[in-house]
Amino acid sequence: MKKKKFTTLLLAFCLASVSAYGQQYSFNSEEETVSGWYHSHDIATWVTKGAEREVVDTVLTRVSNSIGGKRFPDLVDTQIEFAPGNWAYEWAQAGDVAREEAQRLSGDDRLQKLRAALAYYTTGSWPHLGREDDRQAHEKAVATYLEAGQMMAVPVRHVELQVGSSTAMGYLHQPAGDGPFPFVINTFGSDVTKEDSFDLFHRELEPRGIGMLAVDMPGIGEARHLSLRDGSDAVLEGALAYLNQSGIALNSKIYIVGGSFGGNAAARAFYRLDVAGVVSMCAPLHSAFMLPPEALDTLPKLTIDGVKARFGVLGRPTEELSSHISQTSLVEQRFMVETNQVATPLLVITTNRDPVAPLEDLALLLSTARNNESVILDLEGHCPPRWIREPMIARWIDDQAAR
Repeated sequence: MKKKKFTTLLLAFCLASVSAYGQQYSFNSEEETVSGWYHSHDIATWVTKGAEREVVDTVLTRVSNSIGGKRFPDLVDTQIEFAPGNWAYEWAQAGDVAREEAQRLSGDDRLQKLRAALAYYTTGSWPHLGREDDRQAHEKAVATYLEAGQMMAVPVRHVELQVGSSTAMGYLHQPAGDGPFPFVINTFGSDVTKEDSFDLFHRELEPRGIGMLAVDMPGIGEARHLSLRDGSDAVLEGALAYLNQSGIALNSKIYIVGGSFGGNAAARAFYRLDVAGVVSMCAPLHSAFMLPPEALDTLPKLTIDGVKARFGVLGRPTEELSSHISQTSLVEQRFMVETNQVATPLLVITTNRDPVAPLEDLALLLSTARNNESVILDLEGHCPPRWIREPMIARWIDDQAAR
């Protein structure tokens, strides 16, 4: 058997004390689970995406004071009525204010205010279950993304992709200059939409002359009408076909990047699609999909709801999810087996204590890759912070494209 290659990067994080809605807590990673809340408090990421800290505190305070009927009576942020106190309502209101303020600004100030609005809208629609309130927030996120994207050197294009017999939408970002260019196809997980892709292009890929086509996973965002039952990498396949026919991409230098459930899609694409390289981050590959229903129900409600929505069983017993999710295992699909050796360059990024991406699964993935690299961050929790992983992704792809 080919020996796995794990590069462990030790990182020291300063504990930050966060005060919101009259409560003190600390965090040392990307998310903080707070008792009595459905949504975790991903404050560090929200601020990195452009949110203003005082606005975040205000929204969390308003949600914590909600008095309407709750979807889950013991969880404060699950008010059903789309009114003050409702999670999506309060974040969308913050987004509306920021977007209005952006209209009075210009240049980088305007862009930063649009990034803030985008952060509020995407947070409001999270975990993107397709209900009316979060769909309203998501529609505003789409409009804001396109508005901010018009400020790039080459304005973003909202393009239609053919996915089997259906279609999905994507954001096509082209760097300045004469093409064709190396390109990244980027996707996220079961509760994060492509509207979170803006900074990866703006901060990391555009300065390197690399384009990006951002897409949603099946069952979420502008691919919500699709299902994970048809393959986690179905939209990635449609995106690759689009780029190969576009004339703006170097067909020999197209890379796929996926995080969390999108990392599963990227890993599946690693075995199925003809690309120049694949980055799979914190990906559930096998073990998490084989858990019994009672074990899945110990995971956060938000996480399980997001996965259920992607498989079209939201609101149904977890037993129904188990019958579908086991088929997502790359071992069960006979892709991630030692006899299946793939020459495509592969980069794996994860933490060394990820509850859904155990190192044993990642070792098996790496053992099937003839050309592999890995970065295992000495952190506990699911997925490394994006402000760490995104520069790694861009540097690796830049190095690969230069070969």
